Amino acid sequence: MQASLPSRLARAFGAAAALATSVSLFAQLSDVPVRPGLWETHVITKIGANAIDAGPEQVCFSAGTTLGDYLTATNKTVPGVKCTVSNRSVAANNISYDTRCTGETGTSTGHIDFHVPDANHISGSSHTAVTRTSHDKSTTMEIDKTFSGTFVRSACGEVAPLVVPNHS
Repeated sequence: MQASLPSRLARAFGAAAALATSVSLFAQLSDVPVRPGLWETHVITKIGANAIDAGPEQVCFSAGTTLGDYLTATNKTVPGVKCTVSNRSVAANNISYDTRCTGETGTSTGHIDFHVPDANHISGSSHTAVTRTSHDKSTTMEIDKTFSGTFVRSACGEVAPLVVPNHS
């Protein structure tokens, strides 16, 4: 039985995301604090002609959480994937950089832009090209992601604080 398109996209995106993200990349954002409290975040991922809209999600940030902590907690990495950052640019309210990641099954190159216009808003976008090799056949996939976050209130209510992975 052949897997459905959403199921194939989910598997393909999972493998591609592993190449497109790395804890070392998120460390580049570790100095950008996020206001503690309840936030509403929204991520839209486009793979080729297909868009995956995660819809709004509420996230609770505890005191001391950074943008890098959030990205580390919400992205999964695969052991053995090594990434480098280049062309890092930091301006008053913006951070951008290029990435190159390599792993056993492929490589990715990407460009990421983050905007932190004020203490109540974050947004950004990324474009990543992932090349996978399987059974001596290479395929390339383009992944575009946009995200935003808006501060809701200081108290998180029923929403548990985001669990931040240990950085050691």
